[in-house]
Amino acid sequence: MKTSKVVLLVAMVVAGTALWAASPERYLHIKVNNPKTQELVRVNVPLSLAEQVVPAINHGDLKNGKIHVGNFNADDINLRALLQAVKSAPEGEFVSVQRPDEEVHVAKERGQLVAHVRDKGGKERVDVTIPWEVAQALISETTDNQLNLSAAIKALQNIGDMTLVTVAGEDESVRIWIDSNNTDAK
Repeated sequence: MKTSKVVLLVAMVVAGTALWAASPERYLHIKVNNPKTQELVRVNVPLSLAEQVVPAINHGDLKNGKIHVGNFNADDINLRALLQAVKSAPEGEFVSVQRPDEEVHVAKERGQLVAHVRDKGGKERVDVTIPWEVAQALISETTDNQLNLSAAIKALQNIGDMTLVTVAGEDESVRIWIDSNNTDAK
């Protein structure tokens, strides 16, 4: 009788530990706000759902989980080698363009690829942060003019809570981020 109680207690501890250790569902959030038109769009999609839905959409430039990117042509560039070189490079700013009407900065910060664009005339700001795992997934199993959205979604499952994209302009703001909340409340 005592042995069965011990086994039951061990089973409950193991089950409780497994539940506690199980990673929570990750969500992709997109929020677009336009105060002038009083439009607000919120998208809160579990990554597990996106992982199943994206490959099922075969419309326009999105087919089989991969998206065709306009006229981008990388025939003479080995994107994988370029990405690996930047990944192994020390942190710092790699590109800086300063014009009277805009600034562009591309850097490696905290082990991630980041880009900041400032349009001084239109007062727009764009900030993009791409974890290396996601960047590598985007170019996995692709042709020259494709990005692998399915692989990127899988890679997003393993990153912590973070903002991927922010766009702030006079008329509209956009924020795209990943966390374990099922709403866009922060």
